[in-house]
Amino acid sequence: MEKSSFSERERKRPTFNPWNDAQILTHVNSNVDRTSDLAHMRLFDASTMPSRIYNRNPRDVGSQNYYNTADRTLPDYLKDSTVTPSYSINTVHLQNPYKPPQRLEGFDTTYDHTKDMYRSQDFTLRSRYNNLFPKNDLSMKSLGMNKSSDRENEKAERSKIGKKHKKLAKIGDIAKEYCSNSSLHGLRYVGNSDLSTVERVFWMITFTSALTVAIYYICYLYQKWNGAPIIIALSPEPVPLNEFPFPSVTICNMNKVKKSEAKRIERGSDDLEKLLMDDICNSENNITYDDHQTIDFNKMLRFMINVSQPCTDMLYYCLWHGNQTECERIFNPTMTDEGICCNFNSVNKKHLFYNALEWPDLNISYPSESVDWNAERGYNASMPSDVIPWRPYGAGLLYGLTLVLDVDMDEYYCSTTAGAGFKMLLHNPVETPKVADFSFSITPGEETRVIIRPRISTANPSIISIPQRKRKCFFTSERKLRYYRTYTQRNCILECEANFTQQLCECVQHYMPKSSNTPICGKKDDPCAKRARRAMEVKLYDEDLTNSNVTKIPSCNCWPGCFEINYRIELSQNKLIPTFQTAKRYVKKNMNYFTENMAVVHLFFVDSQFTKHIKNELFGFTEFLCRYPTFTTIEINYY
Repeated sequence: MEKSSFSERERKRPTFNPWNDAQILTHVNSNVDRTSDLAHMRLFDASTMPSRIYNRNPRDVGSQNYYNTADRTLPDYLKDSTVTPSYSINTVHLQNPYKPPQRLEGFDTTYDHTKDMYRSQDFTLRSRYNNLFPKNDLSMKSLGMNKSSDRENEKAERSKIGKKHKKLAKIGDIAKEYCSNSSLHGLRYVGNSDLSTVERVFWMITFTSALTVAIYYICYLYQKWNGAPIIIALSPEPVPLNEFPFPSVTICNMNKVKKSEAKRIERGSDDLEKLLMDDICNSENNITYDDHQTIDFNKMLRFMINVSQPCTDMLYYCLWHGNQTECERIFNPTMTDEGICCNFNSVNKKHLFYNALEWPDLNISYPSESVDWNAERGYNASMPSDVIPWRPYGAGLLYGLTLVLDVDMDEYYCSTTAGAGFKMLLHNPVETPKVADFSFSITPGEETRVIIRPRISTANPSIISIPQRKRKCFFTSERKLRYYRTYTQRNCILECEANFTQQLCECVQHYMPKSSNTPICGKKDDPCAKRARRAMEVKLYDEDLTNSNVTKIPSCNCWPGCFEINYRIELSQNKLIPTFQTAKRYVKKNMNYFTENMAVVHLFFVDSQFTKHIKNELFGFTEFLCRYPTFTTIEINYY
């Protein structure tokens, strides 16, 4: 019976179970010599041991005797007759040596514990097998590590997806709460879950339509603001007379050459003077000095001084600010395109040009201090009231300028026009006059009233941040000229014409700004000078700002200054009759000479305050944000 049971157990168990051998080794009594045991362990090689999968019966695992049954089957190497052990063997299945075996009682019978038991026991057996045979193949370990890493990656991906869903849900809750509590018309009903889907869709479409229209008009306003950011408006603050200067007055006699000087030149032997006189008097004359003979500016200046009427002969009587004044004290000779003329209230040439020594000195004197004035800086509060350029004291004829001019008909030899008289131009005190193009006529034998109305252009300093091509004006610090210290549009045009003429004709006209060594154009250069002027007109308002610091070819870029003063006039004239009573201080020689040769001119302001034009932003960034379209939506209350 005992043999049959032993053979039955031998048939059921695997041919080789190294775990039982290991259990035998761990439960050997302490009185046994372990050297013999180790000798027996050397009898087999782990690498050549047969392997077999040990399939456990779940019914056996579930039994409580599975963990407590003693396996008394001896291994083969112990059956060897040569070795007679003197100790008893108690083999027990693998258990935690520090914890007694526990019976699996009290668990829910509906739960299948066999799977967990199998996994835990298999894990324990595998770990102890690896400890017993360290030279075993590592493929199983790597496979286990890969499975564990896959599980960890899968858990990480699931956690990321879960976090993403949580974030989206949180954002959705925030949006729903915002829509429910928003004060925007219609938006609160979009997030109201109590409303039907149709109602919520209706409010969504209404809100989207209103938002689209608002964005359209905002874009329209932005394009308008970006395309034309400057607006010229009338300033509500009036400008008093003491804040801007009296205009500079330039007067030229239409007679180009005095008859006495013309006869002297004709009798003389200076061929150059004869050619110059022919060039001036005969506009159709093409005969001039030969190509090898160049004209010097000093010779041209001396010739013009000799043939022109001096200011002491032209000006007979002067009344300034209601006080009679010597005319030579307030008038100075100046070089213009009409020859040597007389000028009143211009700044000193050292404040007009960078290189004042290159401009001719025509015995100019000033009765008071001349300051470096321009329209942008204006007058300083510490400046005296009588600095040049002078300011008007008040409105009306009494506080203006009264002049009595003598045309001297007996000295007429040739004239730029068919008649006799004067050319007068009112201009900015920091500009060089161009009388031939912009002056008005004063006829002898008449009394002329010139009513002055200034046009004052200013700018808000904030527009300097706007690009120049959009505001179309220059601040004094932004635009530098080559010869003139102060930028004005008239100075820029005259300087640009000089640059074009010098570039195309290799000379300049005598009245143009230039260097001292620049050749002077003669009669033969008139066609070239006209072509240069036409070429200049094309580039006058060119927006090429690459060379904005210096006016030169191929671009003039002569936009107006942001701060400028120009003068507009109104004329009224009446005939001087010798039989009428005339103020004796105006009469020179006799009444017949006075009515034939003299002209009385009154220049004055008619108002004490004037309105200025100011360049300002159409609307700033803050105003742009405040001008967005608003829409009214009918709000429906749901109960």
